[in-house]
Amino acid sequence: MSHEQANRSPLVIGHRGAPGYAVEHTERSYRIAMECGVDLVEPDLVPTADGHLLCRHENELSRTTDVKKVAALRDRRTTKVIDGREHTGWFSEDLTLEELATLRARERHPVLRSHNTRWTDEPLLTLDDTIALVAARNREQGTRVGLCLELKSARHFAETGAPLDDLLLDALRRCAADLPDVPIRVEADDPAVLRSLSERSGLPMLQLLNSSADLLRIGGLDQVSTYAAALAVPKRLVVRPATSRSPRRRSPLVERAHRAGLDVYVWTLRSENRYLPPELRTGTDNEIGFADPEYRELFDAGVDAVFTDHPDTAVACRDRWVSRRAAGAGVRRHRALAA
Repeated sequence: MSHEQANRSPLVIGHRGAPGYAVEHTERSYRIAMECGVDLVEPDLVPTADGHLLCRHENELSRTTDVKKVAALRDRRTTKVIDGREHTGWFSEDLTLEELATLRARERHPVLRSHNTRWTDEPLLTLDDTIALVAARNREQGTRVGLCLELKSARHFAETGAPLDDLLLDALRRCAADLPDVPIRVEADDPAVLRSLSERSGLPMLQLLNSSADLLRIGGLDQVSTYAAALAVPKRLVVRPATSRSPRRRSPLVERAHRAGLDVYVWTLRSENRYLPPELRTGTDNEIGFADPEYRELFDAGVDAVFTDHPDTAVACRDRWVSRRAAGAGVRRHRALAA
């Protein structure tokens, strides 16, 4: 780990806003994340039929919107193969902004997060909307909240004539007046789109990985460091879960990535028992467990950022961890001077 990395506070990223408290990818969700003190908000991006970028985790809309109930769009239901898997429903790339404006967002996990089902009138947002929202709040509050933009299924859309890198650059040109107030990072699993954007924009890139095999497939850490500033990895790649044969343990990934000049961003931390290690759970699946130890474990492992559905918990845990680290450094300095 470089001296700069060792002395930097980990970032907190509002994963789709604050979906632990509001429907993901809505203005309410993004605002709550910013009120909690996040450093970045993470919108996922998929294309529209008229060349815009929509803030949705996937391009098939039936799970997270009320599209099934919109009579005027009933005949637009179809079946497609996306990233090797067949999906049936309504797809963002088949609908214009005008048509998408008739839809309302819905809670992805209505049983787990039933408190979010009361929000039924939240419109869908584009990237342009989100940049304007974050820029306005930054100006009002004197903050520097940024956006970490994830390009979903980038290879698929490049092959079907909707290259997300081109659409992103178009959006950034449209929003140029707001960009001085909104730092931007870009995240994707496709190295080709990240290389393209790195060369054409100069923005920091995050290489998204799902497994160690993904890292081998794209050429290893040294190769990634030629076009990206960071890895974005699932938390199990940093702290390996316990098995019948071995206890929960830290992997060498963060140390290796730092040696290659790459930061490590970890996804996704959530406070409900369902998503926590068994020893941190209490109560039923949808109740809140003891999330703090998991954050401390990852911060102790040296991660540079965490994606979270519960940004208030993440910010509080990060700030306590930073305070303890500063206090420990003070004690060590005092002992060194006294020696």
